[in-house]
Amino acid sequence: EISENVVRCMNELGKSLNDTLETIMVEAMARDLVHDLYRPNKERIDLASVLSGTVDDVAAVSNLTRFPLITRPSPLPMFYFDPQLLRYLHRQALSNACKYGKIGGSVLTEITFDDKHNTLEINVINMPGQYHDRLVTMGPKAEERVFFKGYQIHDRFMNDMDSILTKKTESTQLPGDGGWVMQKMARMMKGECKIKFLESKTVFTLSMSAKPYESEKIRTPTDVKTFRLPPEIWGIGIDDSRIQQKLLAKFFE
Repeated sequence: EISENVVRCMNELGKSLNDTLETIMVEAMARDLVHDLYRPNKERIDLASVLSGTVDDVAAVSNLTRFPLITRPSPLPMFYFDPQLLRYLHRQALSNACKYGKIGGSVLTEITFDDKHNTLEINVINMPGQYHDRLVTMGPKAEERVFFKGYQIHDRFMNDMDSILTKKTESTQLPGDGGWVMQKMARMMKGECKIKFLESKTVFTLSMSAKPYESEKIRTPTDVKTFRLPPEIWGIGIDDSRIQQKLLAKFFE
């Protein structure tokens, strides 16, 4: 019994450390995105697994059945994307759906891959929340300005429709610029974000071009298995460890 408790505590500690590291990485990435410093780190990914992890994070403090995830086709092929970008964007979409959609309502994630046109579409769909009727009435005006920098819609509604969209002061940063940051992330993946306020639901959509990893035969920018230094290049390594010296010698053979 003691050993089981030790294993359980170690597992919980590992999860807590992973969650802390994930939070630090997300905050660093958001800051770099705002200042145009972030560079995507692409890798071969199982998209459903990547986004399922985001759903699990959100559902950890809610009801797991509220956040279904479906894919078309099922299973999806493997893709070549930056998982951190996708995870952060999806988390933001889920967070917005919970915040602005129906309280306690379900939030569906729908991933669709069209192999004929090589397009990938990720929809996050929530039920109507407060002020939804006004958003539907505004139509394209609201749908476009969701992604404007420095604009908020919810929490700023006034009786006069023309004053619904209230510009913030320039000193205010990320909290009200979530849509703008999400659009930056989408464009970094050569995609686009859209939102539709329909009568019975709100649909956030990320769409982009995509080909299965296997069909593209994608490699890393530098294939480590075939890379060779060009001739007439000198390498200088300084290390007081004999093991490291041997490794350096091996590297520069």
